Amino acid sequence: MTQLMSFLGCSYLYEVQNEVHNNSSLEIYYQCDLQATKSNVLLELFCQIINEPCFNTLRTKEQLGYIVFSGTRRCNGAQGLHFLIQSEKEPTLLDSRVENFILEVEDYIQSMSEQEFRNHVEALAVRRLDKPKKLSSECTKHWKEILSRQYNFDRDNVEVAFLMTVKKEDILTFYKDLIAFKAPRRHKLAVYILSKSMSKTVLEKGINHAPTIIDDVAAFKSSLPLFPVVPAYHSKPTKSKL
Repeated sequence: MTQLMSFLGCSYLYEVQNEVHNNSSLEIYYQCDLQATKSNVLLELFCQIINEPCFNTLRTKEQLGYIVFSGTRRCNGAQGLHFLIQSEKEPTLLDSRVENFILEVEDYIQSMSEQEFRNHVEALAVRRLDKPKKLSSECTKHWKEILSRQYNFDRDNVEVAFLMTVKKEDILTFYKDLIAFKAPRRHKLAVYILSKSMSKTVLEKGINHAPTIIDDVAAFKSSLPLFPVVPAYHSKPTKSKL
């Protein structure tokens, strides 16, 4: 299985009307680089760093909704930063507040002390090296490697070893390259679930950086190129037993 690749600097918007519930929802996906040791670690560490301030800002202070989530999203070798908010407020407002939070992230990381940064590194390392509590969890982890055909059965140790070499400047570069509002390699997809009382979003013409509206999902998907298949961690030729 391969994943669709969005174009550099793109921003897409897809809206769906909810005919049942009064709540609306926003999901934003910032597509990053293909899964590999470096890209995996940078994305996870970035998510670790913004997790608490994201919840404190969007959920506690701004009270945008009961469900406020940020984290990684991975599928078929592709991955990215993921935001999910369920709220009574309009998705356009939620989207703007997420973008405002992302704008503030740079100063937040810049002002972070070296000790605070290392604390995040250590916290992620401890979480990654935590042993599965159930045999089923251990089994699932190995099956994921088989199904993805990446076969990195020592992934936690390999990626934590790389994690310990990451510096704050690496995270800032990751942010400026892929996540920031004017990042040169930014890929954004926003999905608005509109409550039954809301009307569809009307975008004013001439707005800079206005997203491309997705009207036909099948046509949209067919217009995009595919990522290459993620190579196996240890590429070894198959040996015949005959």
